[in-house]
Amino acid sequence: MRRSMHPSLLAILIFVITLGTYAATMPMSITLEDAGLFQMVCYHDGLAHPPGYPLFTLACSTLVISPEVMNGNLVSALFGAFTIVVFFFLLLSITRNSVVAMSVALAYAFTATFWAQSIIIEVYSLAAFLLFLCWYTLDRFVQHKREADWYLACLVFGLALSNHWPLTMLSAPALLAVVWPRIRSLLSKLTTLRFFLTTLLLFALGLTPYFYLVTPPNDLFGVYGPINTFNEFVDYVSRSSYNDDKSGATIADKLAFLSWLPLETIRQIGFPLSLLAALGVYYSFKTAPRHQAIAFLLNYLGCTFLLTLMLGFEFDRNGQAIFMPYPITAYGSLAIWLGYGLLAISSLHRLMAAKVTQCALGLFVVLTITFTNLPFNNRSEDSWVEDYFSLLLGSLPEEAVLFIDGDLLSFPIGYLHYVKELRPDISVYNWNNLTFPNRLTPVAASKSKREQTLTQFIETSNRPIFTVETKFSPVSSYGLYDQFQLPGMDNAYLLPEAEAFLDTLSDMYDEGRIFRQQELELAEFIFASFTQLYIRYQKQELTTLNTEQRKRFNRLLGTFSGKMMLIEDELGRTDRTPNKPLLKEVATAAGLQMPTHIIKKQQARYFYYSARILLLEPPEAEEALRQLEQSINLFPATANLAYCLRNELLGIENSNGCDSFTR
Repeated sequence: MRRSMHPSLLAILIFVITLGTYAATMPMSITLEDAGLFQMVCYHDGLAHPPGYPLFTLACSTLVISPEVMNGNLVSALFGAFTIVVFFFLLLSITRNSVVAMSVALAYAFTATFWAQSIIIEVYSLAAFLLFLCWYTLDRFVQHKREADWYLACLVFGLALSNHWPLTMLSAPALLAVVWPRIRSLLSKLTTLRFFLTTLLLFALGLTPYFYLVTPPNDLFGVYGPINTFNEFVDYVSRSSYNDDKSGATIADKLAFLSWLPLETIRQIGFPLSLLAALGVYYSFKTAPRHQAIAFLLNYLGCTFLLTLMLGFEFDRNGQAIFMPYPITAYGSLAIWLGYGLLAISSLHRLMAAKVTQCALGLFVVLTITFTNLPFNNRSEDSWVEDYFSLLLGSLPEEAVLFIDGDLLSFPIGYLHYVKELRPDISVYNWNNLTFPNRLTPVAASKSKREQTLTQFIETSNRPIFTVETKFSPVSSYGLYDQFQLPGMDNAYLLPEAEAFLDTLSDMYDEGRIFRQQELELAEFIFASFTQLYIRYQKQELTTLNTEQRKRFNRLLGTFSGKMMLIEDELGRTDRTPNKPLLKEVATAAGLQMPTHIIKKQQARYFYYSARILLLEPPEAEEALRQLEQSINLFPATANLAYCLRNELLGIENSNGCDSFTR
């Protein structure tokens, strides 16, 4: 009889397949999300955003020895491949079926979210590795009653908390279910001094990476700068500076997320295989050890539905994109249920239980998931984000000063400038003194202090000063950025290389080749910036647009962001009365084409502008109020200017000193 391949050889094969696929599909240039931040933090031994992720930071600071993007991405790929190996051994221990265990492990490797997080520099593949390693060691403790397995689990659990404590704690009930069959004997052992102290010591040892958060120097790369006091440490680790309850979120958003989660779960493996996983849920409770079946369910619920109830995100494409990586460990349960679905099919007939049949079914499942998720996760050709920011930095004059704001801009520009050392002659600052070590004021400085320091810096500097987002006027606009200038009128200059990039980006956008949320947001930002550039260029009345430029401008006006910028400019003009019929026509067209990726805050801005248009002479107050209410319903936050305008129309006193918008 032919013997089966040894599990260790299968594990090596799984590791090679997984790591090879991740390496072949990972991006070779900088991407969005938190990639730029982690590249800076890892290369320069900095401090990640709250809660700090000290274990990942220590690991990547050791492993990232090159400024190339691939080096940082390989860190996540390595942890992802190790996760799948541990997952294989866990499933082998539970099912005693090497074919199913291997199939399930590879299926998990190529689920949409796990694959996506294993090819960019992120903390989530390490979080999954530590959780399932802890699960596996606890399972061995339950089966073999070895104290060494318990001690190892305590150490790993501490390390997991040192990496991503929120996700680890949400999965902790599942770990408790795993160890439940030995809970009485375990509690009895914990009454002995040696066992208790060893447990406590190893758990505490796993938490020691948190010391890293208070050891970096003051001139570090990090969102908020160094941690100098115990209170700052507690605030940082507890994420108090990150408010997960967005001002515009309501109970309706939670309900929308809860209804979206099943669809997002199905997206991981596709609808047909989701039916097989649903069968696996039933079969796991029928055939698996009861405590493990409960653990599978608790693990899924913890980082999906329970997490949704705890967070206060706005339900839009941006909120979904932020949430997407959080259930990475929960989808491990989905893969396990898929395996139990295969076991259920195998139980139908002895022919289905044959190893060759199981291998064929397992291969079918793995290939189906892989090719379903390949189009979204093959990022090997992604380059336009780096091309854009490289063009931006490369076109600046010598010794320029560039101010930027927001993660979308700061992280990739920071990576290119501070890690790849693109344009070392220029200086890059963050408007809010975040992320970069060259802060003009401490992050905690008052708003008035920051503004005073910035104004003094800009007015006294003898270097050309630029900003990607307009923060002052007058400016010379280049589309890629604006340059601060002495009092006068706004100017506009068309850069041929920038226009060529805009054509390429517009083609990609129209062809649907830009589909990730943050990339879409960046594309919309670029379209708005260049629309504003062409509007300013025409206002100069010095040179008319040539045929190609007119075609390019019309193409921009064909986008939602282009129309919004045109409306904003017209409403803000003081040299003439806005053309109400034209603006109503543009606003109607913009509303009809509003893309689904436009976040709620921007949707609310559209209805606010619509109300402003309706209040032009002759005013249509009743319909304007309806538009304002729709804006407020979409974004019920005090930052929404629709509140001010609505209250003014209704004769209600504004408590926050709003200016009049009806004049």
